[in-house]
Amino acid sequence: MNETAVTIRGLTKAFGGREVIRNCSMTVEKGSIYGFMGKNGAGKTTVFKILLGLLQPTAGAATVLGMDSVKQNLDILKRTGSLIETPIFYEHLSATENLQIHLDYMGITNSDIIGTLEMVGLPKVGAQPVSTFSLGMRQRLAIARALIHKPELLILDEPVNGLDPVGIREMRELLCNLVKEREITILLSSHILSEIEQTANRIGVIVNGTVVQEVIPQEIRKRYAGGLEEYFMTITKGGNENE
Repeated sequence: MNETAVTIRGLTKAFGGREVIRNCSMTVEKGSIYGFMGKNGAGKTTVFKILLGLLQPTAGAATVLGMDSVKQNLDILKRTGSLIETPIFYEHLSATENLQIHLDYMGITNSDIIGTLEMVGLPKVGAQPVSTFSLGMRQRLAIARALIHKPELLILDEPVNGLDPVGIREMRELLCNLVKEREITILLSSHILSEIEQTANRIGVIVNGTVVQEVIPQEIRKRYAGGLEEYFMTITKGGNENE
C-alpha cells in the first residue's frame, strides 16, 4: 500500500453558519500529482487553506505529511510549498530579495536562489524589482518561492495562471520533473482541464464542498469518449457556482 501525503476525513467548514465544505474526504499518495477539480466556488481554495493550517475546520480532520493541520500547522508550513490565490510580494524589492526574505522567515540558509529562478524560467532577472514583472513572471516567482526551501509537498492553486502556452508547457514539464527527480508530491487545481489530464496521476472532483469522486485518468478515458472535459461536465452538472 502506498504512503499518503494528504488524508482528509469528514471535513466540514462553515462560515457564518453556512457550510462551504461538507463531509469532505480525499487521499493524496506520496510521490504523485493529484489534480483537484471543481467549479468556481466549489471549495478548492478553502480545502487548501485548511491543509496549510490557514483555516481551522468546523468538523473532521486533515493530515498532511503525517501531521495534524490544526495542531502542527507551523511544521506543515515548513515542509510544504504553496501558491494560494494571488501571490503577494514586496514590490520595491528584487526577485532575489523577495526569495531571501522567505528563506529568512523559514530559517533556511545556503539555498540556491539563482538556480531556483532559472528552474522556473526567470534567468537573469534576480536583481529586477518585482514591480516591473508581468503577471506570468509573478506567477513564476510564486512557484520559485514555493520551491526555494525544498518542500516535500506542493499545494498549488491555479499554478499556470497568467502563463502563455509556452510557459504552461514549461510549468507542466517542471512539475512532472519535480515528482520524478525529487519525489515531491503535488496537489494542484487548474481550470485548464488539459493540464490536469496530462499531469495528474489521480483526480478528485469537488462539488458543493464535497469530493464526489476520486479517479485515475486512464479510467476516465475508458469511460468517456470526450475525455476529462466530458467527465468533468457530467460530474459537476447542476453544481452550485457560489462558494
